[in-house]
Amino acid sequence: MSDEDQARGGGKADPAEPPTSPGGPAVSLMLLRLGRRWFAVDARAIEEVALRGPVTRVPMAPSHILGVTSLRGRLVTVVGLEQMLGGAGMLPVDNSATLPRLVVVRDGDFEMAVVAHGIHGLIERAESAAPARPADAPDFVREEFDWQGGRVSLLDTSRLVAAAARLAGMPSPAEDVLP
Repeated sequence: MSDEDQARGGGKADPAEPPTSPGGPAVSLMLLRLGRRWFAVDARAIEEVALRGPVTRVPMAPSHILGVTSLRGRLVTVVGLEQMLGGAGMLPVDNSATLPRLVVVRDGDFEMAVVAHGIHGLIERAESAAPARPADAPDFVREEFDWQGGRVSLLDTSRLVAAAARLAGMPSPAEDVLP
């Protein structure tokens, strides 16, 4: 935008042009909070956000599988990032619980709901050519970046779905299954 446009009050970029930066084109990321930690998910991978939903435990399921819920007539597996990152469980011991929010992510034909205590909304961020991924981060964390004085872990949806399946002892959706 030119200085003349800004002087006339045209402070917004042309909506037809996606914002870009030296790192590349901008992508929309949804920010979600789990406890005091922030995570980001590429908005293109989000199927829906359910504000509240009953979650029914599945007997003998691994700790990161919190249970299943019914969303618009389909059964969706609910996964706890906290457990996948090595933290303690979040659900009470009874057979059913209501969680704050469920963010349903999709990778191809596979979908799962991720628990979130809160949702900030969408932010635009340039795709990194060389992501800053911490060495001790699980493979489903693509990178970490600073946002409003805190750190945000950007999740790789394909790797997250594959890791959840692998931890449950199932073939990963990202792997080719041989007959």
